[in-house]
Amino acid sequence: MINSPKLRPYWHVDAKWMTGFLLAFSLSATMLISGLVQITAEKPAVDLLTLAMALMYSPNGLDDEADVAIMRRQLQASPDKSIQPIPSLRITVREQDIAGLSPREARLFFFRKWGEPIYRKGIQGLADLADDPEMKTQIVAGGGLFGVLTLQTHQALQRALIVAAIVSLVLLVALVFFSFRFGRIGNPGCVFFVAGLPGAFLFTFIGLAAQPMATPPGEEAGLSGRIGYLLSNTLPPLAQIFSRNYLTLLALGLGLMLLAVLTRVGWGLMHRRRLAQDAD
Repeated sequence: MINSPKLRPYWHVDAKWMTGFLLAFSLSATMLISGLVQITAEKPAVDLLTLAMALMYSPNGLDDEADVAIMRRQLQASPDKSIQPIPSLRITVREQDIAGLSPREARLFFFRKWGEPIYRKGIQGLADLADDPEMKTQIVAGGGLFGVLTLQTHQALQRALIVAAIVSLVLLVALVFFSFRFGRIGNPGCVFFVAGLPGAFLFTFIGLAAQPMATPPGEEAGLSGRIGYLLSNTLPPLAQIFSRNYLTLLALGLGLMLLAVLTRVGWGLMHRRRLAQDAD
C-alpha cells in the first residue's frame, strides 16, 4: 500500500498570514527600539547632549571665536592656568585642555563636561555641580528635555528591546512552521522586507533632507527658529543610525527572498532532470 503525502492543513495558510502580519509590526518596533538603545548608549548620548547644549548656548554659532578668545585670556591670566567659566558651576577648564583646539572643539569640550553628569544622573547630575541654589533650580526647571538621554533611559530601553526581540523570534518561528516548502525561506524574507522598507525610506529621507545650519537664526526667528536650528544639526546623525538598522533588515529580506527563488529554481531543475533520467 502506497502512503499518500500528508496534506497541509488549510488553517496553516490563515495562520501564516496572521503571524506574518504581526511579525512585520513586531520587527519594525524592534528596529525602532534598537535604534533608541544605540542612541542612548553612553558615547552617542553624551555626544548628542554635548552638541545640543553647545548649539543652544552659542548664540553666534559653534565657530565664533569671541567667547573662546576670552576664555583663553582668562586662562593665561590665571595663576594655576585653570578657571571655572561659570563661577557658580563647579566645572573647571585648564589651559592645556583647550590648547590647539578650534573654537568649535573648545566649545564641545566644555559642554561635554555638562553632558557627562546629565547622562549618569539625569539633569540633577548637572544641578549637583551648582553652588547657587537659584542656579540649581534653574537647571532642573530648564533641563527636562536633556534628562531623556540618560543611563536610566538606556537601561529601560534595553529591557524593552529584549522583550520585543523575544516576541519577534516567537512570531518568526511560528511563521516558518506555518509556511510550506520554499516559503519557509521566502516568507520571512518578504516580512523582513515589508518591515524594513518604511523605516529605511523615512529615516534615509530625513538624513538627506535635514541639512545642518551653520549659523544660528536671529532673535526675530523666535523659538521655532531655534528649534529648527537645533534639529537641523542633531537629526542627521540620529537618522543615520535608524536608517542603517532598517536598511540592514531590508537587505536581509531581499537576500532571503532571492535565496528562496534560487532554491526553488534549482530544485525544479533537479526534479526535471530526475524525471528525464527515469524516462530514459
